[in-house]
Amino acid sequence: MMTILIGLIPAIIWGIMPTILYYVKGSAIEQLLGTTFGTLIVSILVFIYFKPQINLTTGMFSLVSGIGWSIGQYGQYWAYQRIGVSRTFPISAGLQIIGNTLIGGLVFGEWQGSEQFVFGVIGITTIVVGLIIGNMTRSNKLETDGSSHKIDYLILILTTVGYWSYSAFPKLIQNGNAVAELLPQAVGMTLMASVLAVMFNRNTNLHFNRVRLNTLVGTLFGVAAGTYLWSMSLNGLVNAFLLSQICHYTGNCLA
Repeated sequence: MMTILIGLIPAIIWGIMPTILYYVKGSAIEQLLGTTFGTLIVSILVFIYFKPQINLTTGMFSLVSGIGWSIGQYGQYWAYQRIGVSRTFPISAGLQIIGNTLIGGLVFGEWQGSEQFVFGVIGITTIVVGLIIGNMTRSNKLETDGSSHKIDYLILILTTVGYWSYSAFPKLIQNGNAVAELLPQAVGMTLMASVLAVMFNRNTNLHFNRVRLNTLVGTLFGVAAGTYLWSMSLNGLVNAFLLSQICHYTGNCLA
């Protein structure tokens, strides 16, 4: 029971974050920078308190994990503003469920035997059906997308692949420790967010007050990210990910 509760903490935080970000405002890159700065602050505090040993393997795989997250999250923040939270969640969640579940179940061998395979498929199907039904109930409130949004959907789909590496690379670390993984992961997030800011925000001035406000939101994400790493070590990639996806129910309701 305790492992399930730990796995639900990221779901709760990630579920309320889009609504908080909506009121905080800011461009996709301002939200991404703020989130990564907040996560970095939390990870530094955790590192100072626990003083974990970080070897080269842990550092490199966690760094790549963080880079992948920033790519995925940038696409999601972009989509929030361009096509809305309620449209973004089903697409993002569906791709994450397919990718992470296949990686965890087949690549890392977390589906051992037919019984676990059946339960895994049932869990995936339940979440996907719930997301589809939730999206359909609001379809009459949404305007039909024009061709102008095709690029927004494409960006969302392509960048969501970054989330796969966010979940997969920490599982490559033998005897992984969530406390040791959090800081290099946060560094990877921050570095990639900075690169994206330089690449896509050259001609736009950043509103640093918005970045600061989003940094406060980022501290919440830092707690969720650390707990998600902990949940993966306790529950495995597939179960930890599926538990975290309850955030989409919360997010859809709040949206």
